[in-house]
Amino acid sequence: MVKTNLKLIILALMIFSIFPFSFIAVATGYNETKPKTSSFMEGVIIDGNITYDEWKDADWNITFFLDIDNDPDYNGKINVDGNNTMYLGEDKNNLYIALDLKGDRSDNDTGEWVGVWLNTYNRSFDSYYEWINYLNDGTESLIHNVEEDKTWVYYSKDFFYYPSYYLNDDAEYNIVSGLTEGTSYNFQYSWRSDFNITSVASGSDYIYQIDFSVDISEWIYFADPLDVIQMIHPILSTKHNTTIDEYKFIIWNSNGSIPQLDHPDNVVDLNTGTSYIQDKFFYGLGNLTSEYKLQFSLFANNSAPFTTNLNVLNFEVMRNDTNYAGPVSTPYSSINNYQIEWSFGPSPDNTTDHRMFEIAIPKNELERYKSYKDLGIVVGGYGTMAFKGTNYWCLSKIDTWIPVDSSDDYMYYNMLGPYPPKKIPGYELSFILAIIGIVSYILIYKRIKSR
Repeated sequence: MVKTNLKLIILALMIFSIFPFSFIAVATGYNETKPKTSSFMEGVIIDGNITYDEWKDADWNITFFLDIDNDPDYNGKINVDGNNTMYLGEDKNNLYIALDLKGDRSDNDTGEWVGVWLNTYNRSFDSYYEWINYLNDGTESLIHNVEEDKTWVYYSKDFFYYPSYYLNDDAEYNIVSGLTEGTSYNFQYSWRSDFNITSVASGSDYIYQIDFSVDISEWIYFADPLDVIQMIHPILSTKHNTTIDEYKFIIWNSNGSIPQLDHPDNVVDLNTGTSYIQDKFFYGLGNLTSEYKLQFSLFANNSAPFTTNLNVLNFEVMRNDTNYAGPVSTPYSSINNYQIEWSFGPSPDNTTDHRMFEIAIPKNELERYKSYKDLGIVVGGYGTMAFKGTNYWCLSKIDTWIPVDSSDDYMYYNMLGPYPPKKIPGYELSFILAIIGIVSYILIYKRIKSR
């Protein structure tokens, strides 16, 4: 009886010792991969014609309604209100998108474009600046010029405009001498209060000096700043509590050295009086450093103590304009390797001729994309369907804009696998129990052998 019980104990310990991970894996649903609830798509032909066999295995079939109120071709309101469909699917190499725009009854491609914006890594953003910082690192964009059949060209070579820019942050200036009150935030608009500078004694005079190194590459997206910027005009608005002897804007040499105060080209005399006066002048791109730094100093000197109120410091820039895509002010394509085709004809869901698109994006273009996580997507375009009163359309959580820069307004869809291995709760405990089981088995076996 004792031997029988011992044998049973030994058998139980052996089983538990050898297979503890299997028991725990079964209990927690562990597996290296979890099968997709829909199979990989097969046989997709990117020709712009949506067929049932191509798209029947798509992971998602999304219906969206568009209330159309436009006259895109000036030949009557031929488009119709109603449901449209977006298909999402994938195979091992590509992400596939089809747009069955059943209400789009016009084949006129004048000015037409279509865009896809993706949030592949659950990024959170609510501004263009944040969205741009994540491009190719969790966010992606594709905007295709349908009329010209090419990726949208972001910068125009023919049009210029004059936006104003400011210091990017407080790290871009250094107080060499003097006392200051405020931050770079106070430079931007007069109603944000003044940036105050108080002189300090230097020999028999009173002076201050502030050095600036402004990174203009922060102002220009997706291009070499020198390919886009034509000229820079610094603009200052200052006054002093008393008329002072000298107040100068000193433009550094491109090698980072500071010129003498009497340099005829690099030193600009500024307002020395007690009323706000705007000083504006041409900076010259030749003075930029090789790292695109705009370097200069503000220097003031007087025979008695004084204080300066710097009301505005900004930079008017003559630069190439972007090729705006209606409500999308940053129509930049981070995805340039893709397939897209469109057609005008019937689809399985609607026999009336209408606009269709098919798009294939290689997964190696989508950094951080994981099909077992939610994929955020916004699609939209211009040309033949519309928000009311416009020629723009969109599928997102809002239907009056194309919210490229707002992660909360993307639509999110899980592409259903394959899933990664899951961590096993209690893994360390199971390992310890396995060791205990093995050791127990050895001790019991030795005990039996010794009898």
